[in-house]
Parts: sequence; C-alpha cells; structure tokens
Amino acid sequence: MSKTCQNCGARCCRYFCFEIDKPDSFAEFDDIRWYVAHEDVSVHVEQGGDWYISIMNPCKMLDRSGRCGIYEDRPLICRKYDPEKCDLIGGDYGYKAEFHTPEQLEAYAREVLGKKNYERAKAAAREKIAQKQAAKPAKKTRKKRKSTQR
Repeated sequence: MSKTCQNCGARCCRYFCFEIDKPDSFAEFDDIRWYVAHEDVSVHVEQGGDWYISIMNPCKMLDRSGRCGIYEDRPLICRKYDPEKCDLIGGDYGYKAEFHTPEQLEAYAREVLGKKNYERAKAAAREKIAQKQAAKPAKKTRKKRKSTQR
C-alpha cells in the first residue's frame, strides 16, 4: 500500500463515479434533475464536455479504521487506481459545471436549451404524460373472494 493511501482515509473508496450521456433535450436534462434530487448524488461536466454521475456511497469492504478489508483480493478497478491522482492530493478538479441540486441542473438546462424552448418542452412533456394517463382504461377492482371454511 502506498504512503498516500496509508494517510488518506480511503477517500476514493467512499464514492463511485461513471460517465453518463450528455443531455440534449428537456427529457434528458429532467432525468438528470431526478438523479441529483437524491441524497449524496452529484453530476459534473468535465472540461472536455463529458458528463459524469457521482454517488457518495462507501465501499462495504472498508473496515472500521477506513482501510480495505480485502486489500490482497481487491477488485481490478481498485488495483488500477493511481494513488498519485488521489483525492487527497488531487486538488480542484476544474469541472466545467457541477450540480448538487435539481435547481442547479434546471438553471443550467434553461441556459443551454434557451428559456422559451425549455418551458415549451417542459409543458409538452407534461401534457403528453397527462394524455397517456387519461387514455388508460380505469383499473378494475377485484372483489375479494369469500373464504370457504370447512
């Protein structure tokens, strides 16, 4: 284990992050708005334009001291992680944008799509859902069967 890892407290083991598709419509932005409505979830855009979701959720294999309980048998993704790019020493990531709340994401979407286009698309999407729901036949309620006791 590197000295950096020994002094870190396993910051890299307390979240996971993966790339998501760049949104280009109201519906796609709204899906991401839903992501960041959840506790400990954020989304960021790197300088190159790639979008990522980050979920703060510690690894189950961390022991009470914050060390890997399966270090010798840790997954490959952990083995490939470069301690020189560690969160402890990495500093500012320099994201192009970062979203922690639905309001932040919605403001960004309005800016990117244009306020009028955003509002039109939002109204159209909601109307489409309302029409689908109104067109569904009402669910039949089942009558309870009388129990037959012998």
